[in-house]
This record gives sequence, C-alpha cells and structure tokens, in this order.
Amino acid sequence: MQRIIVIGGVAAGMSAAAEAKRADTKAEVIVFERGNYISYGACGMPYFIQNIRQKPEALIVLTPEEALKQKGVDVRIKSEVLDINVKSKKISVSCEGTSCVESHPYDKLVIAAGAQPVKPDIPGIQNPGVFFLKTLSDAIRLKSFLLESKPKKVVLIAEGHIGLEMAEVFLSFGIEVTMLVRLNQLCWWLDPDMAMMVEEKAANQGIKVVKGIRVNSIEEEKPGDKPGNTKLNVMTDKGAYDADFIFISLGMKPNSELAKAAGIKIGQREAIEVNDFMETSAPGVYAAGDCATVYNIPLKENIYMPRGTTANKQGRAAGANAAGGKVRVKGVMGSVVFKFFDLEIGRIGLTEADLKRKKMQPVSTVIKAATRPSYFSGGKAIFVKLNADKKTGKFTGGQLIGGEHVAKRLDTLSAALYNEMSVNEMRQLDFSYAPPFAPVWDPVLIAINQLAKKL
Repeated sequence: MQRIIVIGGVAAGMSAAAEAKRADTKAEVIVFERGNYISYGACGMPYFIQNIRQKPEALIVLTPEEALKQKGVDVRIKSEVLDINVKSKKISVSCEGTSCVESHPYDKLVIAAGAQPVKPDIPGIQNPGVFFLKTLSDAIRLKSFLLESKPKKVVLIAEGHIGLEMAEVFLSFGIEVTMLVRLNQLCWWLDPDMAMMVEEKAANQGIKVVKGIRVNSIEEEKPGDKPGNTKLNVMTDKGAYDADFIFISLGMKPNSELAKAAGIKIGQREAIEVNDFMETSAPGVYAAGDCATVYNIPLKENIYMPRGTTANKQGRAAGANAAGGKVRVKGVMGSVVFKFFDLEIGRIGLTEADLKRKKMQPVSTVIKAATRPSYFSGGKAIFVKLNADKKTGKFTGGQLIGGEHVAKRLDTLSAALYNEMSVNEMRQLDFSYAPPFAPVWDPVLIAINQLAKKL
C-alpha cells in the first residue's frame, strides 16, 4: 500500500487527495492543512461579506470529517509542514498546539500549498486596520469588522478585479471608497481602451480612482484600541489619504518556500515549475494550484496565473498521477471574468501588449452591439474587442464588457482559441440563436467579420 501525502487543502489539495484515493482505493492518502478549513468557495468570499445575514458555513464545501467518511481521505487541520526531504522522501509536520515535530514518510507527494496576498514593503502595513482577502478566515475577520466598527472611509490599494469587487462591497455598506492604483489604468490585463470603460463605471458609482501613484507608508493619525477606532493615513507621492481602514489587493504570491528549500525547480514569479503532468523536478513530487505554474497556450510559455478553475484541474491531475495515472493538463487560455455593478467584464487570450511582446503584428477591432434583438425587451449594450496576428491570420484573444452574457460569449472565444482557429474559420461558427438570448448576428460574430476585413 502506497502512502500519498498532500500539503494543503482547498481547491487543488482536496481535488488531488480525492482523485488519488479514487484512482488507488488501497492507497493511504493524508492531507496536512495548516489552516482551519479544507474546502470552501473562495471566489464567493466578496459576496459572503456583502450578504450580512450569510454565515461562513454557506461557503464550506467539505469538512475533515466528511472527507474521511465520503472520500476515505485523512485530513489533519492546523498542521503545518515545516520541510520536505526529497532524498529520504519525508516531511516534517508541526503538531497542533504543541512544540513537537513529527516526521512522515511518503511514496508520492503533492504540494498544493496555495498562495498568499502580495504584501508590498510599506512601513505600517502590519497595522491591524489593514486587511487582505485570501482565506475564509480573512473574510470572516473583515466582515466582523465592517458589522461591528461601521467604518465610514476606506482606502483601497488595488488595481484588479478583486479590488473592484470589494469596492462594490464597501459601497453597499455606505463606505466612502478611494482606490489608489500603481499603474496608469485599472485592470492591467485589459487593453487601455477597454479598461477605460471600467474606470468610467467606477467614477459613476462614486469611487475615487487615483492612478499612477506610489504609496510610501501607512501611518496612524489618531491611535485607538482596535481597528475602526484608529484613524489611518496612507502617505503617497501625491499626498495623504485618510481612512478608517485599508484594503490591499495587489495579486498573489505562491507559497513555494518549502519546495525551494528542498531544491525543487522554481519558475515564473517564484511559482513551482511543473510540466503538463504536474510533475516537479523532484521524482515522485507533484505540485498544483496557486503555488504552481501553468502553461498558457496562447503565450506558449509557463506562467503564474492562480485561478480556482486551474487549481481544481491541476489538483485532479496531480492526484491521479501520484496514484499511477498519466493525466495531462494541456494549459489555460488566460481567461478572466468578473461582475462590477451592472457590468460583466471578461478577457481571454492575448492583449495588444502581449502581441507586441511576442513580436507579432496586432490587428484589432472594437464593436458595440446589443445582446438581444431590438424588438425583444431587456437587451443591453455590449462591447466586443477581438485581437489577431496579421502574419498568420490567427485569432489571439478577446475582451468583452457589457450588461449580460459576457461569460457565455467568452467561453465560445476560449474554445476557438484552444483550437487555434483563424479569424476566417471563426466566421463559420454556428452561434446559438433565439431572441431571448441573442440577435441573429451575435455581437461576437459581428466583431469577427469586422476583424476579418482588416486582415
């Protein structure tokens, strides 16, 4: 009987553990999770915070007891792995609530250690009035603070979709929102002309966005005994911004320290380098999820792009392969989609900046259309931008912003991109049609035809 150990729970870790046990029912599968929760809907945390009546249990998918009973997986929470010895095939684990350390041998190891929020080197960032959002415990703490302290002003140091989702949450609590953005646009993963629409929506909702700003420090203006009673100042190169609390969302940093210390190869942005089968450079050791790289098919390179969908796919493959299988994860399309008030915003594939970096010849088109026929009520405006490479005529990526059905249309573009279709080939795509869902000429098909004329 082989022993498969998984470091970390949640999406990648629990997917790996469950799949390993499914593939080899006789295997002993153990998960060591240093936190309190092993499986929950992390992407639902902003909505959990916004819904003042919702309990944390609504996000929990699986408990340790259920994992053992339903899946045959031994899960040990509050158990932190301290080191990995790839030569002796052992890990060291701290015992919960004690100073003792246990040694656990393994036959196969899956590292699913996740990620942590990027914390810039800013004096004062450790102030209890500064919040991040990565774990369910983070969400519970932030929600409790909002309900108990009833703050009036927040400064967000953020620039991506998590920051925008949380800005909407804070506004729903009646909190004045100022967003400080390091770059010259929100949503750096959009082309500037599309990002401008997001910025206009933020301004129309009363969010003050300050772009191209450098944060120097966080200082206490009026000390208090707990978060909410302490007034804070964010000191920048453009002056000071006062707040009752601060929320920071500047991306994620992979938890790859254990792998790095064990001599395992590290890739882009310090993530653990893996191949299509989730194998690391160490024999018998796999990695998956937010701590690992993933192959970006349009870019044709390994990148670091933590996503819940990717973590589940990689975790399942890592678990199956640890149990003796040969499951491949071909890669991702680089999709991003989120909702911001009444806008749905999505991207797939390469931006114009990506195309230039890859020495391609970008050609693009932007169209505005309606999501339904004019005679059918409820239609909303949608903007579609498509990019292609003039040299090859291949479709390379798209961006959509509109009132509805952005994700559905983005999935169609994802399939086209996965199959490396040319723009001319895409003109023959058979889009579903009925007046409640789309016009006879779907907005994406209109954009495809417009792009084809430029090639």
